[in-house]
Amino acid sequence: MECSQEKSHEFVSKQQLKFEESKRSALKGFAEEPTIKATNQTFGPKTFLLAVKQKALEKFQSQTKVRLVLKARMEKVSPTDGSSIVEIRNFQSKTAIVLESTNLDELWTEIVEQILENIAVFQMIGSGWTFHSIVSLDIHTVKYKPLGGVTYIPLPKFLASKKALIIMKFKSWKRRNDDVQCFKLCIARALNPVKDHPERITGNWKNRLKH
Repeated sequence: MECSQEKSHEFVSKQQLKFEESKRSALKGFAEEPTIKATNQTFGPKTFLLAVKQKALEKFQSQTKVRLVLKARMEKVSPTDGSSIVEIRNFQSKTAIVLESTNLDELWTEIVEQILENIAVFQMIGSGWTFHSIVSLDIHTVKYKPLGGVTYIPLPKFLASKKALIIMKFKSWKRRNDDVQCFKLCIARALNPVKDHPERITGNWKNRLKH
């Protein structure tokens, strides 16, 4: 839902909409929060998000989680003396995961719809609040590292004692978590059984599996 001062045209030039950029980082760069601050207060939420789209999408790196927070001034008339009350409220999107295959245009459209819907809902149930102006757009990003099957976990003793199951590992403890071909290695061991330490995989033996 757009306010009455929202521009009717679809596209906004950089000369018309002015903004400043800043960035905060935490956890040694693991999490970042770029901010696009509006310095021109004449545009509504939809037009502002359209204008900053390309600048914001530059922050959407592959293998990251992103969440956008639009900070906006909301206004209502005091029921007691008729004065104007202006407060800053946050309207955020859901957290999304950006991958190599992610269509950024579709993701941006989805994010904008979520934010605009949140604003509309707030105005409907917010006891007279209406949109006043944009403060900024915060882009929260966190590196996305999905869990993988590369961690070595020893078999429980009651299973290991049966001599029927093994979990493959490198002979060197430091290299146990390097392998991502666990299933292939297990099949290879079944076809090439040994009596002593059947779970151990040397680097040379792993290289032979590639051929």
